[in-house]
Amino acid sequence: MLSDILEDIGVDHGRLVVAPAADNGTVRETVIADAEDDEPLQPETLVLLIGARGRAALPAVRRLLPWRPVAIAVKGTEAELEPIAELLRPVGTGLIAVPSAMRWDAFEGIAKDRIQEPGLSVEASDVMHRDLFAIAATTATLANGHVVIEDPANRVLAYSPASNDVDELRRLSILGRRGPERYQKLLKESGVYRHLQASETPVHMAANPEEGLRERVAIGIHAGRRVLGYIWLQEGTEPLAANTDRILVGAARHAAIELVRHRNEQSQALRRDRISSLLSGTPQIHSQAQSAGIDPARPAALVLISAKGDDGTASGLQLRRGELANIASIHAAAYRPGAVVGAIGLEIAMILPDLDPVKSPPAINRLVNAIVRDARVHLNCQVQAAVGPVVNRLDELHSTLGHVRSVLEVLGDTPSISVASYSDVETKVLTRELFGLLGSRTRLRHDGVALLCSRYPEFAATILAYLEFFGDVNRCAEELAVHRNTVHYRLRRACELSGIDLQDPDQRLLAHLQIRLWTHSTAPLNDQPK
Repeated sequence: MLSDILEDIGVDHGRLVVAPAADNGTVRETVIADAEDDEPLQPETLVLLIGARGRAALPAVRRLLPWRPVAIAVKGTEAELEPIAELLRPVGTGLIAVPSAMRWDAFEGIAKDRIQEPGLSVEASDVMHRDLFAIAATTATLANGHVVIEDPANRVLAYSPASNDVDELRRLSILGRRGPERYQKLLKESGVYRHLQASETPVHMAANPEEGLRERVAIGIHAGRRVLGYIWLQEGTEPLAANTDRILVGAARHAAIELVRHRNEQSQALRRDRISSLLSGTPQIHSQAQSAGIDPARPAALVLISAKGDDGTASGLQLRRGELANIASIHAAAYRPGAVVGAIGLEIAMILPDLDPVKSPPAINRLVNAIVRDARVHLNCQVQAAVGPVVNRLDELHSTLGHVRSVLEVLGDTPSISVASYSDVETKVLTRELFGLLGSRTRLRHDGVALLCSRYPEFAATILAYLEFFGDVNRCAEELAVHRNTVHYRLRRACELSGIDLQDPDQRLLAHLQIRLWTHSTAPLNDQPK
């Protein structure tokens, strides 16, 4: 549709002066026509008229009328094109006023990109809007304000939950599904939209108490040379967050990914499939990486994030993971435009591409700590993250998945640690894996030690404390809150019952490992099959 093309081009690059007739709104192709040409046109054509501007294009437009194009784009202001507008209104052909600075090849490229895209199904459109509302809500929470996401024609696509501290402009924008015309005109005249369309950096607008407007920050949503929309952030009752600009950059990049993905009717399942494919270790890594705009030959790293809360219901878990993924996506997109975030199992996986093996690790730790901090505050639950090493190539990333997952499992037993890498908890990871191996090899059991663990647990606990305090009976007694003579008695009886000799290093090692395994096990060792 012509309206879709105009959305992508943006109001500052092409303004619809005359709308085409209701039966003439579908564009199948674009044609660049010289003002001197007299070539026939196909039906459903958008004509880009070159070689004449303003009123001077009137003769060329008359020659095009027999073919009834959907619309004719002519360079000039609305006032300069008014004679052409009068000519086209009764015909049913639209007129687009194009500023002189706009290049025709750029205009044609944007139009052709849109024409070649498949339309969104109703289901995909619903998913897109749900995702955009989630992005708006998360951005508002992180930046401490109120968010509206618009398309290039300034129609409201999504917004954060409203509250009593929104100003009149935001209220009217939500109710009318687009910004008030008076304010839109003011923004266009001030050059705000020109900046948003030309740059990925946020624009700050001071509060205007006389107009009842609070402070605002805006950013364009870009996909290559195309502008897909805008994000507007309004200050609430409290000042905006100190890192608002960075949050908005991440939100805009994340929104761009969602808009492009849903225009191609890619569902959230595809996001999960992309994460799984990139970590699969199969040849399809390369095609998945290229489709995500990632160079598979460049260094990359994997981060796994988990969130545990009081609500353990299926819906509660799903909602928490979705909100966590949104927070991670916004931060990750601000750090690396090509970052891929999605669910893998019960965790959120974050793949960070195109890294520097030396400089990136400290930056990744800062990024992940920021995600965990924000997620803990805004989700009100325990959030922990495991940071994998930077590997030389993206297609080697799958080899780190097991290690990173092991780090996250260790963190689950250590709530006081929020973020850790493999090197931070290597000993705990290896010990956990060793006990896992011993637990699976039920033949590796000493019957006497198993007897202590099952029938005389206080004797087993005394041996464990004695060994872990290097034979210091006084510290062992203090730890167990018993008299040192009781420790001596228990140790002597334990050795008699189990038949082990604590003077023998091999027997000490075996007893230590088996009792430690018992303390990590849910079932007595002698009840396990042999």
